[in-house]
Amino acid sequence: MNKNNLYLKILILLTFMTQTASASMDYFLTYYIPIDSEMDINSKNNDGIALHKAIAYTYYSEPESAIGFITNKYIINTPHKAKELEHMRNHNINLAYIKGLNVELLDYGSKECRVVMDSSKVVTEDSPEALAKILKYVKKATKLNMKEHKIDCAFEEITAPRLKKGLAFPKVLNMEQSAFLALDKYSSNIEGVPFLYNNFYPLGYSSDGKFAYIKEYDTDPADMVLIRTFIQDLVTDKIVWKDEYRVEENITNIGFKSFWKERGGIIENKLKKYAINTTKNMKFEKNYHSYKDNIYFVESHDKRRFYKDWGMSFLESSVISLGAKSLGMKTIDSRVYKGEHLIARQAIGFIPLGSSDRVAVVVANVHRGWEGPPHNLSYDIVGASLRVGFKP
Repeated sequence: MNKNNLYLKILILLTFMTQTASASMDYFLTYYIPIDSEMDINSKNNDGIALHKAIAYTYYSEPESAIGFITNKYIINTPHKAKELEHMRNHNINLAYIKGLNVELLDYGSKECRVVMDSSKVVTEDSPEALAKILKYVKKATKLNMKEHKIDCAFEEITAPRLKKGLAFPKVLNMEQSAFLALDKYSSNIEGVPFLYNNFYPLGYSSDGKFAYIKEYDTDPADMVLIRTFIQDLVTDKIVWKDEYRVEENITNIGFKSFWKERGGIIENKLKKYAINTTKNMKFEKNYHSYKDNIYFVESHDKRRFYKDWGMSFLESSVISLGAKSLGMKTIDSRVYKGEHLIARQAIGFIPLGSSDRVAVVVANVHRGWEGPPHNLSYDIVGASLRVGFKP
């Protein structure tokens, strides 16, 4: 045989072998995921959860993909136009797609290889009982995936430590009805939705005038969760600490409970740092506040300008004043606006800080809605002394 032909045959053979080896890295892979049993017509399970055999195209090696894919999104396909299934279009049905859940294959090919299912950092709105049931099926599916793909490794499960009794779960302070009434002329007139509004959670206050609170934002129409925590100095009105919790996509069961589970410990440490005493009994007082022998009230004044392009007026400035009949009045907040679509700003009441001679004044803001009414309602907090600064 000609040497050149021999070398050519060897080269072709090596090329074929390389391509064959590479092909094992690039193929369709099947694996099991837990889904709602109502989504599986073949399921006879009364437990509410079924194991579904999914399929995916992967560029990665088989063992790692077979294990790690279990926590990926699995989007249901609804190409038909059946109205009763419209809500399911582009819908994730994998119950193992949970923020913080991690399942991975480690040290594959060695004697120490193991599959680790780590739920210690899971964040979800599900009850502990519902989560435990889902995780039970995640474990079943993972072991099935190990068996099907001949992964002969140890299985290790890491769970969250039992939570210590810490900071109490915050309660929302209902101020909406007072705000709706005070700002009624800017209402949408849409039944049940006069405004889109943020939820406000007071946490507590310190003896030197620090006030801690949480704002849970209405982010419609954006598909996200946004919650911010503030510690405000009510003497200077400066924010001395701020934390933001943002989830940019609609991960199943993410909301305020999820935020609190993930951020509660951090917030508790900051409250201790600023000597803030937490209380469940914080109240909202609309229009008037009593302290010693005086009855305090708030007034709001603004200047506005009409914009032709928008067909409506927006604020250029806002002044909030605090008064008492026997003491007189004083300005507690003054702001100038430029290019902001702020329709209205009005003080609506007080949040007392126990027996303190300082009070938190609640100011409601109305920003133009994304496409017009219903407009967005939010709150500012303004600190004020109840003793000094008044002019008859």
